[in-house]
Amino acid sequence: MTDKPDPTNKTEGIQSTLQKHFGFSELLPGQQSVIQHLLDGHSAAAIFPTGGGKSLCYQLPALLLPGVTLVVSPLIALMKDQIDALRKRGINAHRLDSSLDAAEYKEVMRQLRDGELRLLYVAPERFNNERFRESMRPIRISLFAVDEAHCISEWGHNFRPDYLKLAGFAREFNAERILALTATATPAVLDDICRIFDIAPDHATNTGFYRPNLNIDTTVVTVSERDNALLNALRENPPAAAIVYVTLQKTAEIVARMLAGNGFPARAYHAGLKPEARNPIQEWFMSADNAIVVATIAFGMGVDKANIRAVYHYNLPKSLENYSQEIGRAGRDRQP
Repeated sequence: MTDKPDPTNKTEGIQSTLQKHFGFSELLPGQQSVIQHLLDGHSAAAIFPTGGGKSLCYQLPALLLPGVTLVVSPLIALMKDQIDALRKRGINAHRLDSSLDAAEYKEVMRQLRDGELRLLYVAPERFNNERFRESMRPIRISLFAVDEAHCISEWGHNFRPDYLKLAGFAREFNAERILALTATATPAVLDDICRIFDIAPDHATNTGFYRPNLNIDTTVVTVSERDNALLNALRENPPAAAIVYVTLQKTAEIVARMLAGNGFPARAYHAGLKPEARNPIQEWFMSADNAIVVATIAFGMGVDKANIRAVYHYNLPKSLENYSQEIGRAGRDRQP
């Protein structure tokens, strides 16, 4: 099990854990107050921009608190990326999802019962499984972290009914504190999050959406000029990882072929592809420094790649909230 600094000396514990396990010398804006609220025993909300460091707000406390941190996320890709990264740092984390066979499921539950797990990742739908709920009752849940928490609000553009049940499950399992995280929350959505999860308003940290390293450039073109405008933009910049967002699956295929025909390493990604086709594309993108993915919004949620240098919108996004999330996938390494 991971060594746990004494949480009574919280500032020192936060700093030493940050350095030892995550290799950072200082926290990003907002992280300190969120983590402090949690270690003080309060539930909290974190509204940070995409790439603003939300995941550290539960990963670090998971090492300082007894029991397990249960992370609820709708994004299997995010779970996998984060768990791989945590294990490389020597932190025991697992996920429960449909890709596990019976033996793997049994082993995760054994580690959970024996107190070997620091973090367990599950999808919100997992709570519909009675066997899972029964097995969680005796487990000490120090932190119940809910990612993409805006999905709980009927005022939000991504409302998911399964999210409404989460606050009840947290109470049912005697979760000691809740952390609600999102990059997208209007005032009405944030009010909903705090009300439903019983989070005091002064324990909600909102850092705003401004990211100083992002340069937003808009070019007005006709449909007939669009391909050349994209090609010129790609040629003007050094080869680097990039995402080109389109609206339709068919457009993703056409634009990817056009880019590949012009010498760019580009592939299409959309929900119409089978998992056995999608997964290698995602892995290729994650490992390459100059890969270009032409994608519908099916791509990006949970893609934790720090060195994406550009995000192009070939078609307009559905909303300003979508636009904010999608451009936020660039420059997570805080470089231009």
